[in-house]
Amino acid sequence: MTALIALMFVLAAGCLILACMDQRKLYWKTGAWQYRNPGANEPSDTAFALRRASLVIGAVALAIMGFVLKAADGSRDYSTAQVRSVASAAAMELDQAGSGLGSSYRTSSKLYKVVNEEGNGNVEIQSAGSGKYELTNRKGENPVCLTITVDNKLTPGGSDPWSHSISTSVDEGSC
Repeated sequence: MTALIALMFVLAAGCLILACMDQRKLYWKTGAWQYRNPGANEPSDTAFALRRASLVIGAVALAIMGFVLKAADGSRDYSTAQVRSVASAAAMELDQAGSGLGSSYRTSSKLYKVVNEEGNGNVEIQSAGSGKYELTNRKGENPVCLTITVDNKLTPGGSDPWSHSISTSVDEGSC
């Protein structure tokens, strides 16, 4: 997105540079070669003025588009409350999945999937070790710590001797 914003501003600057140049000289250097008699096909003063005006209008439109894209890109940066909301939604989903997940590997795999879905790609997740995960916005700001505890218990007898329980907690700040 940053490259597109930069491109808009570079094109706007290019249009302004072209608008500031002498349009008659520009015609003779770039377009006159197309004609057998370039002097007879030279555009009028009104055509040169219209070309200059259209370049200025184009530059203004490209600059406005660059600012609109910049504002839209900035609005995608989640606040602490939004990151916390994604973490809480992920915690709730893991609590509901509960014993069906079993291992801590399956739990972390599910966590990454849920955060990606809930955060629409605007929330980054990083393991902080020992069941702790730090969630931030795309810029690495507004950290929230999600702690997951998987309790595996072996109970002899029955068809499935292993029982699993998952507990989660969400705290603001780094892990």
